[in-house]
Amino acid sequence: MQRLIAFIEHNLHILLLVFLQVVSAFLIFNLNPYQKATFTQFASSVTGRFHAISFNVTNYFDLKKQNIALQEQIANQFKDRYPQSLNYLNDTIAIQDSINNQLFEAIPVHVIYNTSFKVNNVFIINKGKNHGIKKNMGVISPQGVAGIVLESNDNFSTVMSLLNSEMKIIPYINGQEYFTELIWNNSNPNHLTLKGINKLENIQLGDTVYTGNSSLLFPRGIPIGSITKIKENPKSQYAEMELKTVTNFRNLAYAFVIVNRDYESLNNLFLND
Repeated sequence: MQRLIAFIEHNLHILLLVFLQVVSAFLIFNLNPYQKATFTQFASSVTGRFHAISFNVTNYFDLKKQNIALQEQIANQFKDRYPQSLNYLNDTIAIQDSINNQLFEAIPVHVIYNTSFKVNNVFIINKGKNHGIKKNMGVISPQGVAGIVLESNDNFSTVMSLLNSEMKIIPYINGQEYFTELIWNNSNPNHLTLKGINKLENIQLGDTVYTGNSSLLFPRGIPIGSITKIKENPKSQYAEMELKTVTNFRNLAYAFVIVNRDYESLNNLFLND
């Protein structure tokens, strides 16, 4: 108590000055309308900025929860879209066959960089080797096929887009696979060209092109696109078709990396054949 009294005595002039300044400010802002309005506006501005900063900080730390909720919503869309059974399990989706044997897993990712107007387009996702992602894994969007993983480091992966001249995928149309060319010709961001199919095949405008049984990277029945044009050359027995991708690559923000746990063992069988 004596130390407190000594402190007050030692700093009496400063404390009295501060007290008088506070009283003067209180009287000025309460007895003068202009100063009162100015102070109120300033206080409101400061309070608003504080709340905005607080909201942004809270929102930032809540992003993980929001992302999980969004990925769950996308997973539910998958259940309605694809013939396989897809169950959202923590940070993966398990894709099962009719007798509940797990065939694939799908890891949710965010697209952090993307191109769609180049000859060889790629996009980068925010997960890599630390999350179980490796080279040659298929990538699908909430709508359908998006690409194939080219390379991965610990936390990021580069994906070859479906809009890439090096992309190879076997189309499956009306219950039949066609070992032919599905080409990106850099003419339209969401269109591919399908060549080498006999004109006698029963393929119509609007038919959907899917992934088939020949790919180890994708489950069967994932949509690639739909037929929008059929060009027939009288001098050839083959037709050229245009396909519009179901994935909108201009707005690609979320995707799933397909993990085939049996890929290496199955691929070795093909290599030894």
